[in-house]
Amino acid sequence: TMVVIPCPMEFLIGSPTTEAGRFDDETQHKERIGRTFALAAKSVTVEQYRQFDDGYKLPALYTRMADLPVVETSWHQAAAYCNWLSKEEGIDQDQWCYEIKDGQVTKLKENCLSRTGYRLPTEAEMEVATRAGALTSRYFGETEDLLPKYAWYTKNSQEKTWPVGSLKPNDLGLFDVQGNVYTWCQERYKGYPKGQGEEPEDDKEDILGINNLNSRVLRGGSFRFQASVVRSADRSDNVPTFRGNDIGFRPARTFTP
Repeated sequence: TMVVIPCPMEFLIGSPTTEAGRFDDETQHKERIGRTFALAAKSVTVEQYRQFDDGYKLPALYTRMADLPVVETSWHQAAAYCNWLSKEEGIDQDQWCYEIKDGQVTKLKENCLSRTGYRLPTEAEMEVATRAGALTSRYFGETEDLLPKYAWYTKNSQEKTWPVGSLKPNDLGLFDVQGNVYTWCQERYKGYPKGQGEEPEDDKEDILGINNLNSRVLRGGSFRFQASVVRSADRSDNVPTFRGNDIGFRPARTFTP
């Protein structure tokens, strides 16, 4: 199930200096997304991923139920799943978003954010989807008191993943955009602009080539982290070959080029 998020839209990305738990890389600034896009309501599950890779195996802790979020998938594997999903749904190959050779993404296709195939969400798309219109540190407000109703994190996770969609969604109908597992994003991790001018930054294509030494963005926090990390503006990153037991993904696609 995909949730359509109408755009163009301008919004504040990042966090104010007064936000509890913030890091220096969250400089608040205006961002503009010029395309309507759709984002999966839930993370890809173990059962869904095994339709793509029937050899996928992990310890029982992370595969004990079919509707647990798939983890230990690299950025390359997540992107390959998106291409496969485009193929399964009969989307023309010229609309796919990744060039892949021997299981590795060699480059993003030119104008990939205008193509209609499945892809990973951009960092800006993830933040606007997570916030669901809220300016507070979490989509339901500031306090940690309500967090266990919406997110799996250190306080309630028992150090393991939980079935997708088993807690409350945000106001857009998206589940687990905070906590449970991190979400791989499309682009490289890079610093935010330091200026806070009136003109918004456009969310646009990253450089097309893939360098495995350049980290990609991760969003949302996970079951392994404390509440201060499970915030809408929190940013993390890792190299695209990394496979972590608290990292998953959810597909996105451009709804109207």
